[in-house]
Amino acid sequence: MYKFKMIPGLFLISILGLSGCGPSTTESDQQTESSHNPDIIQYGSMREAIGDQQDQGRVRFAELVKQPHCYAVAALEGLKGEAAIVDGELTVSIVDDQGQLKSVVEDADQLQATMLAGSYVNQWHDIAVEQDVAAEEFDKFLAESAEASGVSTDKPFLFTVEGDFSDLHLHVINGACPVHARMQQQVLPAEVKPFEQAMPKISGTLVGIYARDAVGKLTQPATETHRHFVYEDDSNQKQVGHVEKGGILKGATLRIAN
Repeated sequence: MYKFKMIPGLFLISILGLSGCGPSTTESDQQTESSHNPDIIQYGSMREAIGDQQDQGRVRFAELVKQPHCYAVAALEGLKGEAAIVDGELTVSIVDDQGQLKSVVEDADQLQATMLAGSYVNQWHDIAVEQDVAAEEFDKFLAESAEASGVSTDKPFLFTVEGDFSDLHLHVINGACPVHARMQQQVLPAEVKPFEQAMPKISGTLVGIYARDAVGKLTQPATETHRHFVYEDDSNQKQVGHVEKGGILKGATLRIAN
């Protein structure tokens, strides 16, 4: 059982509705593909985009970030990269011809996501992480933190973590999902090989969705979270990747939308 310390002054959470955040009238066909509840907006699903290879663009990032306080995780159209939105700031990473990460800055908001989940949040529960959290304990720690804050884990919610992380393993897709390939015992051809990296210790911002019993919809097997990690690489370029596993070091701040 983890101990929690609430940071005073941030308790009331306001998650805005979908007014003004859906596709434009020129993309009305995509609007019918979106599904949402009062807390989470979602376009596409893991099963559709990866398992069924229905990886067409479903929403343009510009349509989402024009409304304040947007947070989201996303895979690009064609499974050609990863994206995250943190308080309206979009980060996009793709894999270049040499198999290395490339940060997309120019006209990034005109790109489309094939799968996206997120929310609009302007206030939070802030929780100080008072002890290290091992990678294999992340989901348990998050669920216990939410319940201790009065947040129900029976429905999906958005969270962020800012600080230092340990044993972080991430990938950036390049046309196919490496997790799905490993599960299917498939060897990915070179042209769709992802960027993969393991980081013993790194600082950055984690943004994600907690969703119980949502495999194939919001999460992949063996996890209750869909997490993306935003960080600066050795060239001081902002990058983002899909987290396969990762722990949190003492001193970080967990923020939970309620």
